[in-house]
Amino acid sequence: MNEYAIEAKGINIGFNGVQILHDVDFSVKKGEVHALVGPNGAGKSTLVKILNGVYVKDAGIISLYGQPCEYRTPEEALQAGIAMVFQDLSLVPTMTVAQNIFLKSIPFRFGPFIDDKASAKYALQLLERIGVNTEIHPGDLVSDLSIGQQQLVEIAKALSNDPKILILDEPTASLSTSEIERLFTVINTLKQKGITIIYITHYLQDIFKICDGVTMIRDGNVLFSKSTQDITLEQLVVSMTNDQGGSVTWEHVQGLREAKPLLEAIDLTTRSIENVSLSVYPGEIVGIAGLLGSGRTELLRALFGIDPLLRGEIRLDGKPITIHSTSDAIAHGIALVPENRREQGLVLDYSVSENLVMPIVHRIKRLLFVDEQKKDSISKRYIKQLGVKTQGPNQVVRYLSGGNQQKIVVAKCLASDSRVLLLDDPTFGVDLQAKHEIMKIIHAYAAKGNAVLMVSSEFNELADYCDSIYVMKRGKLSACMSGSMTEDTLLYMVQ
Repeated sequence: MNEYAIEAKGINIGFNGVQILHDVDFSVKKGEVHALVGPNGAGKSTLVKILNGVYVKDAGIISLYGQPCEYRTPEEALQAGIAMVFQDLSLVPTMTVAQNIFLKSIPFRFGPFIDDKASAKYALQLLERIGVNTEIHPGDLVSDLSIGQQQLVEIAKALSNDPKILILDEPTASLSTSEIERLFTVINTLKQKGITIIYITHYLQDIFKICDGVTMIRDGNVLFSKSTQDITLEQLVVSMTNDQGGSVTWEHVQGLREAKPLLEAIDLTTRSIENVSLSVYPGEIVGIAGLLGSGRTELLRALFGIDPLLRGEIRLDGKPITIHSTSDAIAHGIALVPENRREQGLVLDYSVSENLVMPIVHRIKRLLFVDEQKKDSISKRYIKQLGVKTQGPNQVVRYLSGGNQQKIVVAKCLASDSRVLLLDDPTFGVDLQAKHEIMKIIHAYAAKGNAVLMVSSEFNELADYCDSIYVMKRGKLSACMSGSMTEDTLLYMVQ
């Protein structure tokens, strides 16, 4: 019998004359959890979208359990036994768990009427199947669930179609440490029940906790496919970055806090944070360490004028400033890289150049019209400076990889000539190489005498890149540290 659940051979696809995948061979054994990794723009998402029927390949053969299989839509892929859970959740917050699970299929109905009781009964069986029926119930509103629990509901939703192969796209990206462990337990449960899982991730250390095999893609080609027993984390990092060093580090700058603060928050209070006071000095990268819901994002929102202040004061260069809106913040030289780049940082159907110059369009106008030559010059400069992989300034941002989209968001802030940069998980959902490139740019920005305040879900990232770190718990700051710090110390302090 054939040992593979899915085999893809000689897969080719291109868009607008640009070849994305080059004769890709990819196979996963039955009942295996197999990682698919590679830099942003490498072709991972394109490959799994072909496997899931979103894209139609230009050439190649896909076989399921040894039999060639042709499908041209996600619905046909689902019928063939392939389901996918995307990184961006597709649940309706105002509906129950059961209603969300059967939102598309609605299998239990009498004519125009939906049998909610039967839906809830089957939803409970699906939740039991993945072992989460004691914490998630069919009648729970999705809006009342944590992000981790919502991710589990998405998996139950995918399982409602009884797939043999499940594709998980960055399933841990928004989860806390405890939620990640819960998800891994669910994945092991599914594996024991014979479901084959393709696991896409940028968190390379997770591969050795949950995966049996790993395939690395770079520049549209398969670099290798190995058992996790035959490769180390260090080898994966080197392959991902194409750099024998494998990492980027720099010395924490000493003595920065002896100068006058560039940005100060004094007793800031909103509906989500209370009496928050902090200082960021010229040339300094300051981190905010906290768990999900600690108030870390809400602090940045308050400084950028999104969440109104109930009391407190913001100072720039020692002088009080008034920020009632994002426009006020930008006028004072404060820029924000938001947590959700696709919804808050970009206009996806605009071009790279249109997104880049959006905050400064008033500066490059001639009378009523945009100076296209200036727009083109600025766009090309930042595309080159940040190493954005794009067909050119006129390419629509929607079709860039996640890492390159994030570089455009950072470039927008740099183009605005801001003095203070607020970063909310700036490397979320990007690969290791793109992370290093983005942090190099941010470090160079701070070295010019600017100030950076950075939130990150990865405490090792804060320890590596930040000169000082504030710890935040339940809407309040509890500590401030400078100099060398470790991930373990931060994990302990945020609890």
